[in-house]
Amino acid sequence: MSNAAGRLKPLFYPNTIAVIGASDNPVKLGYLYIKNLVEGGYKGTIYPINPKLAGKEVLGFKSYASILDVPDEVDLALIAVSARLTLNVLKECGKKGVKAAIIFAAGFAESMGDEGKKMEAEIRRIAEETGMVIVGPNCLGVVNLSIGLNTLVEAVMLKEAGKIAFISHSGSLMESFLTTSSERGFYISKAISTGNEAATTLNDYLEYFIEDPETNVIAMYIEAVKDGRRFMELCRSTTKPLVALKAGRTEAGKTAAKSHTASLVGSIEVWNAVCRQVGIIQARTFEELYDLAMALACPLRPKGNRVGIISAPGGPAVIATDACEELGLKIPRLTSSNMEKLKSILPSFASVINPVDITASALEDIDVYRKVLEILCSDPNIDSVIVTPPLIEYLVKVSSIVIDVVEQYQKPVVISWAIPFGVGVKELEESVKLLGKKLIPNYFMPERAAKAIAALLAQAKIEEKKRS
Repeated sequence: MSNAAGRLKPLFYPNTIAVIGASDNPVKLGYLYIKNLVEGGYKGTIYPINPKLAGKEVLGFKSYASILDVPDEVDLALIAVSARLTLNVLKECGKKGVKAAIIFAAGFAESMGDEGKKMEAEIRRIAEETGMVIVGPNCLGVVNLSIGLNTLVEAVMLKEAGKIAFISHSGSLMESFLTTSSERGFYISKAISTGNEAATTLNDYLEYFIEDPETNVIAMYIEAVKDGRRFMELCRSTTKPLVALKAGRTEAGKTAAKSHTASLVGSIEVWNAVCRQVGIIQARTFEELYDLAMALACPLRPKGNRVGIISAPGGPAVIATDACEELGLKIPRLTSSNMEKLKSILPSFASVINPVDITASALEDIDVYRKVLEILCSDPNIDSVIVTPPLIEYLVKVSSIVIDVVEQYQKPVVISWAIPFGVGVKELEESVKLLGKKLIPNYFMPERAAKAIAALLAQAKIEEKKRS
């Protein structure tokens, strides 16, 4: 790892964490940060810091009056104090030799005008003078599930780490992204809420994730980029998938971004051009940001734009066909020999051209799904496949079949559910987890599945261009 990216290791892999502004009140953030670390399985040492609690224990950890009293080196300081106390606390962290610090408090350049800007300038000065990595201010912090590091107190997430890293200018959207990842089965590896970026910027986190072996996809919610040239250089330097949702696309949105994180937002036309040049796949909505990150976490890439469609209900097959064609994907006929094979296993009234409507025959013999999927994946006219499973009781079986066939043929297969998420269908929840472990993308309804395949194809072209 480069020296620049290596500087951030204490932020993501701290052996010791000090919580400055610690509390023994279960509703206070200074308590909840410690509770999160304990419940998340963090194995390092935690030092609660609060002069009112000195000598007492918080969740089993001895408290100290000051960071300067801690008998150990401190890798990461979680600064849970108000904005007016932050600079003095940072100076003490600098004296202690703290390697990284997170400032959660708001009340800086985003809302306090010139005074807030002066405070952020002082944060930068401290960072430059001491070499400390400082996150924020006005942020929600950091997550690294592989070591149980989590400063988000409201996100609902599993402890299992995945392959998606998330950089966000919005803390609340980071919580939403991580909660979504827990529901959808494609988990994050690490995440960072950048806040106002007084000292450490999006580019620093991007460089770290580009070099991070535990990250395969980098998703970003961006309000502004402070050093566009460096950002472009970093994006060009990697073949890892990059997917971004850019805020401030309208004049009203630009104003909102400025008041949110003190961001100066540039022209959306310039941003669109940058994405084309450096290989960023753009999301238009927050939901699509996660959808695309899920798709790009799949290691398989289609070799072309030809899609096969398998469905038991006919309606989703028609929607899938329209969605694919509108995205520039083609729905070709299968080879004559493969159409003959389909005719031999499907009822005479079934469509074997593409889309393949296997009708209710799948309800009598679910193994028909395996045979049809094997035929489509073996067809030289097909580069990827969309599958819509039948009734609820077969969801897990079809998911297992898809996993087996994908492993055998190494072609991208995307599942399109006819059942929405979050409705308490156990078979769907089990299927989602099963597919997530094997990195097989799955979505509610075919339009999103088609967009996933289009993103995989776009990424394949980006990777080919960058390697040439």
